[in-house]
Amino acid sequence: MQGRGLKRLIVIDGPAASGKSTLARRMAWKLGLPFLSTGALYRAVTWFAITRGVKWGNSRALVRLARKIRPRFVVYRGGFGLKVMLGRRDILPELDGADVSRLTSAYTASDLAVRQAIVENARKYLTGRGLVAEGRDCGSVIFPEAPFKIFLTSDPAERARRRYHDLRKAGERISLRKLVRDMVRRDREDRTRKRGALVAMPDAWIVDNTFLQQHQTIRILLRRVRPDVVA
Repeated sequence: MQGRGLKRLIVIDGPAASGKSTLARRMAWKLGLPFLSTGALYRAVTWFAITRGVKWGNSRALVRLARKIRPRFVVYRGGFGLKVMLGRRDILPELDGADVSRLTSAYTASDLAVRQAIVENARKYLTGRGLVAEGRDCGSVIFPEAPFKIFLTSDPAERARRRYHDLRKAGERISLRKLVRDMVRRDREDRTRKRGALVAMPDAWIVDNTFLQQHQTIRILLRRVRPDVVA
């Protein structure tokens, strides 16, 4: 890993809807560091494969794509905005589509060779400038040597409530009770995956933000990582 950049490497892991994506982007913005979403990188490989007609199970072709694709993660609007640029195109809307979300596990997460190619690709985002990276296995698999490992978590019911309000704002109608059940199931699946399981590393700083507002959480994180930066 990059020697100078390693000193400015911050990784944020955590379960679904724990707020790690937004908080990582805001930290990157405030610290002036590059940003990487490993989940978006997995989805980008899947989208790239689908658009080029590569079938699920074609490991050799998928490995080539996983090594080739290199989107740029552009954070803006104080860290609240994100673009995933491939050339001059923002592919983030495609990555958030239902088909890509549904097929990502089959295309990338279940094939060890493809996963390894994506891990190697992700590591190349760390340069001498440093990096803020977020994802399910950032601290355990991709950047195990990171000096700043943050494991962000909160109660499943609270995470489901946050997701519920986001979906309602987007015009979707869904049962909060169902979201809670789905969140508990997702947590169980993430913790018991054979590869890339969700786990807090022994040297990770565990932050429970169940009762914290977003601005309170970012202030706590910045005080730990860069006390000289005012959130």
